[in-house]
Amino acid sequence: MIRFFVIGILLLVLSACARQKSALSDQDLFVNNLITSIVNAGNPNALDKIVFSRSNGDGSVTTRFNATNLDFYIFFHFETNKQVPLSQKDTLTWDIAFNRYKVATNSGDTNRFGLGGACLSNTNDFAVASSTSAASQGCATFTTDTAATTEGIGGAGAVYVGNALMTEWYFYTIGNLTPKPNIYLVRSGTGTAIYAVKIENYYSDAGTSGYPTIRWKKLP
Repeated sequence: MIRFFVIGILLLVLSACARQKSALSDQDLFVNNLITSIVNAGNPNALDKIVFSRSNGDGSVTTRFNATNLDFYIFFHFETNKQVPLSQKDTLTWDIAFNRYKVATNSGDTNRFGLGGACLSNTNDFAVASSTSAASQGCATFTTDTAATTEGIGGAGAVYVGNALMTEWYFYTIGNLTPKPNIYLVRSGTGTAIYAVKIENYYSDAGTSGYPTIRWKKLP
């Protein structure tokens, strides 16, 4: 009898607590969101690495990536304007990827099934590059991904797998990366489309490095 009485009391207490539980406060929501962000920052399959992707009104789009994690690339598909998880790296569903200042295309040593690659346009005029043929920009062939060495930040050598041509997109001064005026033509992972790509920035609005920003547009 006593056992049943105790169980009944516990059920009443639990029921009362459930009724009295209030909604999460703003502080609780902030903490929960912060924890989620920290967890996702180390998860290459968390689809939250696009800071923004905005139309420029001329058919081009400006996209910023959170590519701050040293351990993996952030993969992006131009046609759908969406991040692609690392789990799909060996498919044709992505076109370009960023790991801090390093760039990869869906090709070569990054993905042996990919038909992508990159070429340096012979013009620095984005309007021209995005509206004329690849051939007229000197891009009959495209550089595919390999294991390469880059000077890296601070002059230290860094071995990586990616697109060596595109990874040289910047001028380096102590503590700062400044984009060259280069425009690259990036072939899609399927090999069926080409996009003009200009790397415009490497920093967040708060000045944090590892946030590459690109302007891109599909060639006609």
